[in-house]
Amino acid sequence: MNDQVMEREKKTLVSLYRKDSLSYTLALCGIAAELVYVIGILDVMAVSFWMGVTVMVNIAVLFALFTCAVKMNIYDRGWAAAAVCLGVYMALRQLVLAPAVLKPYDRQLLIGTANMAGAVLLTAAGVISRTRSSRRRQMEDRLRQSESDKGMG
Repeated sequence: MNDQVMEREKKTLVSLYRKDSLSYTLALCGIAAELVYVIGILDVMAVSFWMGVTVMVNIAVLFALFTCAVKMNIYDRGWAAAAVCLGVYMALRQLVLAPAVLKPYDRQLLIGTANMAGAVLLTAAGVISRTRSSRRRQMEDRLRQSESDKGMG
C-alpha cells in the first residue's frame, strides 16, 4: 500500500515539470489581439503627439505581454497577476482612453473587438495561471512534507 502511495507521489512530482501551456497560449492570443488593436488604432489616428505616445506605450505593453506569456508558462504567480492587470488596462483603455483621447471614428468595431478580446484572454490567462501555480505549490509542499516524514521515520 505504501509503495502505491510512493508511485502516486512520483507521478505527481513528474507532473510538476509540465509547462502551463494553456495560459501561455491564451497570452499569445492576447498579443495577437494587441497587435490588431495597434495596427487598427494607428491607421485611423490623426498624426499628432498622441500617435508617438501610443506607439511607445504599445511597445511597452507588447514587451510586458510577451514576458507575461513566457513567465506564466513556468508558473510565475507574479506575472500571472501582471497579466490580469494588463487585461484590466485593455478593458479600461477601450472604455475610457480610446474614445476620449484617441478618437478612432473609423474601424471602431475592429478596435473594440481586439481590445476586449485581449482583455478577456489576458484576464483568463492570468487567473488560470494563478490557480495552477497555487495548486502546483500545494503539491510541492505536500511532497516536501512526505519526504521529511520519511526522513524522520
